[in-house]
Amino acid sequence: MEDREKPSLAAIIFCSVLFIAGSLAALLWFFYRLFDVFWGELSEFEVFDKGSFYMLGVGIGMLVLAIDIVQEGWFGKPLSNKQAAYLTKMALIGVALMFTVPHLIHYCADNYLLKRGYSVCEEASHQWRFVRDIAYIQPSVECSADLKDK
Repeated sequence: MEDREKPSLAAIIFCSVLFIAGSLAALLWFFYRLFDVFWGELSEFEVFDKGSFYMLGVGIGMLVLAIDIVQEGWFGKPLSNKQAAYLTKMALIGVALMFTVPHLIHYCADNYLLKRGYSVCEEASHQWRFVRDIAYIQPSVECSADLKDK
């Protein structure tokens, strides 16, 4: 692989900034939504956005790629075997978290909200493929499909 063409400086800078910004945005969104569900102020109508919790794994995966690009592209140093093994493990952990964390947090949030008197409003909930928005309402709110617009 020593004879491969080296990417341009613009491509290295653009990709590294893209992956760093993407990883930070994904991780910030994950922690923002986590805080919002468990420690934020609850209203009469809450929506649990399960798709937001995939961002932990996405953020870790993008951070691994950013580290690789910065070390090899900016500093011109190839990854050592130890670094490559560590980054590979981190990438695999990121993928595993993408598939486990949303379900674990959904389970915890469901218990948390149900204990606070909320109930699931199926008419206002929405699912697209594997991403689901679950509407929780207080007893004072009437469950209807019109709540989707709020």
